[in-house]
Amino acid sequence: MRDLEYVKATLAQPYETERPHELPYPDLEEVIEDTPFDYAAGTVGGERPNNSKSREGHDYLWFEHGPKSILSHRFIAAVTLGKWIPRDFDVDHVNHNPSDNRPTNLRIVTRRDNNGNRRKALLSELADLDTVAQSLAERAEVAAPEPEFHDGFGDDYDGSMDYVSAPKSIYTGETKPAKFGGVWRKTVQDSWHLCSNKKS
Repeated sequence: MRDLEYVKATLAQPYETERPHELPYPDLEEVIEDTPFDYAAGTVGGERPNNSKSREGHDYLWFEHGPKSILSHRFIAAVTLGKWIPRDFDVDHVNHNPSDNRPTNLRIVTRRDNNGNRRKALLSELADLDTVAQSLAERAEVAAPEPEFHDGFGDDYDGSMDYVSAPKSIYTGETKPAKFGGVWRKTVQDSWHLCSNKKS
């Protein structure tokens, strides 16, 4: 049986995701909702080295969700597949850098065959990575709170000038004085908005 077929067949059957003495994995959907992460970059908010390094000296990364410690590469693989991977499978890094957890750099391997370089299936062979990324983006868009709008003029603005309200988050923090009073504030779109510098 080819490596990809073997891994797919295993994933289609019931399997254990942890040993009996280990804490069970939390619900994957809950972890996705509660954990900030960049899927394409393979980075997870709050991740840190787990004191284990590859032969090349690169760190393996992990993060905590409640009482459970989760390896970042296993989480990214689980997000890709829509379920936690079998406990008896490893997630191998194609470029041998365990700090690089981009889904394009990960493949599923059996622990027995990991060192033998057999039975390895790229995540991109098991799922459409672009579709997963798009689904995550849509989920974030639906879950995003309404932006707080701010006109930049303060509470004492009398409404005598037409303007377009804009969310506070659009400003970069860069400012410059306006010629006839007020201040110009730079936006993330590289444009400038004229705002009052009055204190309310």
